[in-house]
Amino acid sequence: MAARSEGLAAFLAEIRKGKLAPAYLLHGEDAWQKEEAALALRGAALSEGEGAFDLVLLEGGACRLAEVVDAALTLPLFTSRRLVWVKEAEAIRDAVVAPLESYLRSPSPSTCLLFACGAGKPDFRKALFKTLQQHASVWEFTSMKGAVLQRWIRERAVQLGAEIEPDAVSLLEFHAGPETMRLDRELRKAIDFAAPRKRLGVEDVEATLGITASASVFEWVDTTAAGRAAESVSLLRGILAEGEEPVRLLFLLARHLRMLILGKALSRQGVRGRDLAQAVGFPPFPGLIDKFQGQIARFPEAAGEEAYRKLLAADRSMKSGGRPGAVLERLVIDLRRLAPADLRALAPTRGRA
Repeated sequence: MAARSEGLAAFLAEIRKGKLAPAYLLHGEDAWQKEEAALALRGAALSEGEGAFDLVLLEGGACRLAEVVDAALTLPLFTSRRLVWVKEAEAIRDAVVAPLESYLRSPSPSTCLLFACGAGKPDFRKALFKTLQQHASVWEFTSMKGAVLQRWIRERAVQLGAEIEPDAVSLLEFHAGPETMRLDRELRKAIDFAAPRKRLGVEDVEATLGITASASVFEWVDTTAAGRAAESVSLLRGILAEGEEPVRLLFLLARHLRMLILGKALSRQGVRGRDLAQAVGFPPFPGLIDKFQGQIARFPEAAGEEAYRKLLAADRSMKSGGRPGAVLERLVIDLRRLAPADLRALAPTRGRA
């Protein structure tokens, strides 16, 4: 079956038609959409109450495919259908896919089989995922960005019973995006903080995001982009000790460099101030905009391409088993060599970020 990547809304519309596929594979970077899709599938496959007895949960790292097939072939106890939900499917190490392939050629009409991937990307060169591509309904949930992500924040706030002001959307996206799981948590915290008010402003988001801790992350991004290696490594070690995820730090650094490169091009076209901030996805607050424009002015445009090469190399190193802290420290040193002395002398961006 062809892979689908239209997102959660399309998936929900599909299963609401009432005819479920015998097997599904859910994967992609967006953890919240995957989880919501899996929960919606559970609701569609099972009746409330007694349906819980016909839900089988398996962990990919601890089960064999023969066990999955046995569970799929077992008849439901109290409902017309059972759901066999395999979590972290990318962790399955069983290379013997013949039992699963045989089952999928003639699946049980009373079972819905769900393979859901976690953070890992499925390797479609492997026999398991080749088999699922051929016989399952495959859905990819990619990360949302820009206007799409901002619309999701507004809509999610409404779903949670609140409204959110545009500047608060920008601030929330900048600090917690694009991870929708994290955005959802932060939205819920801000709504609880603002209660009984139902409209979220910048002050509500600032109060619940933990701006002090968050600011240290963005200070690290700024000092790294500016080439101040000693300061950046010191900040990095402290942030990692507090539990920040290395992959997120790499993403934030890549985003900041991308904003600088885009901002450089737009500045040459005469775009300034709030228009510039909105165009590159930067929180549109006057103090931040002034500091960001100063950094854009000093950013060496010629360094952009090489900086991206370094980021990609760091990403590959992390994914291939390199120690994340050491990889990020090496990246800091490599990026320092790309920044001229006048940029390294630039003061860190501080303020409401």
